Amino acid sequence: MATAWGSAVNMRKIARISGYVVLVLLAIVAIGIATLYSRHVPIPDLAAATHVDSEVYNERYSPVIRDLRDELDERRQSLTTPSISLAVAIDGELVWAEARGYADLESGKATSLDTTYLIGSVSKPITAALVASLWEDGLIDIDADVRQYVPGYPEKAYPVTLRQLLSHQAGIRHYNRAISPLHSEMARNEQFDSIESSLAIFKDDPLLFEPDTSFNYSTYGYTLVSAAVEGATGRSFQDLLNERIFGPLAMDRSTLDDDSSPTRVSDYLVLMSDTAVLPAPETNNSYKWAGGGIVSTPTELARFGAAMLRSELLSEATSEVVFTARETADGELNPQHYGLGWRMGGIRYAENEDDEPEILPLISHGGSSMGSASVLLLLPEHDIVVAMTANSVADGGSGPVTSVAADIMREFLRFKNATQS
Repeated sequence: MATAWGSAVNMRKIARISGYVVLVLLAIVAIGIATLYSRHVPIPDLAAATHVDSEVYNERYSPVIRDLRDELDERRQSLTTPSISLAVAIDGELVWAEARGYADLESGKATSLDTTYLIGSVSKPITAALVASLWEDGLIDIDADVRQYVPGYPEKAYPVTLRQLLSHQAGIRHYNRAISPLHSEMARNEQFDSIESSLAIFKDDPLLFEPDTSFNYSTYGYTLVSAAVEGATGRSFQDLLNERIFGPLAMDRSTLDDDSSPTRVSDYLVLMSDTAVLPAPETNNSYKWAGGGIVSTPTELARFGAAMLRSELLSEATSEVVFTARETADGELNPQHYGLGWRMGGIRYAENEDDEPEILPLISHGGSSMGSASVLLLLPEHDIVVAMTANSVADGGSGPVTSVAADIMREFLRFKNATQS
């Protein structure tokens, strides 16, 4: 009887303590939420931007541009972003560019067509184009063991090549994630003095699989690519980008995200509000210039996309290699239909609302980082390019921005088809 009574008392004590623990945890959560809300920065003029910078380069497309401009505020509102910026190129020429909203909320600084955004993983197609250019000129072998160019990279169970790294089939790991991206390696804020020194993050980790037997998307793989580029040429990654990509295409504002761009936007996070954003935590991208650390403008990205479509940077033969989805060892296309720096996919398109949609070939890449989102879309059969950036990011990464850019691409295609028929 005494034992039963003692057990009951102990159970009541445990229940009481558990109740206190729950209350404390709830209080901590409530304080955290309140703190987050207190740090939110309202987005002024979200429903109707007062700061607009626009340029129509081809008056032929004015009717469709006029219709799309009427929708841009609604699009910006749906993204909960201080600013959006976009550019469209058709048949190799820019036809429209527009920027709306704020580059920085705290100062009230407006965005403009010259404002630069961190483009995240849209850096990968640019890096792949650089490697392909070097390969075309015989300055690098994309099928050689990468250790030929980076001897400081430890020997693994299997050799790794640049072709495998560029297509994410090398077995290199991606970011180690935690509870949220805020606590993952994506939020790293550490300065690396060289690309080779940043390899220390992952170089001692084993490969996830034998190269070409599987697929694992990896920004770190592109860091190793950039180290190989420097090792093969004896030149800096930045200098080679300027000489072979940015210079020829007059991408004068595109550069590494190393605080050298005076027009770079401030970055924000979308969390628990559809009218305000949180300032993004400070990060340092010196560990991933090649895979996620370039800043640019949509105008310059559209120029790059148009040059890629028209084989102005690379020969047609090299472009075909870049734009061909790679197979794994079992003969199947990798799950993202990834080529060298690009995804090969499709876009649903119907000429009229009542028509059955068809799937048109689409070459693309999206990018999201700690506070920004971007996308670059190429429609090869119709020579249309759409680039878009935003200085906020939500749970969906670059997905919401991609959806908006795809809608814009469809409208331009409908207009182009209608005026050519």
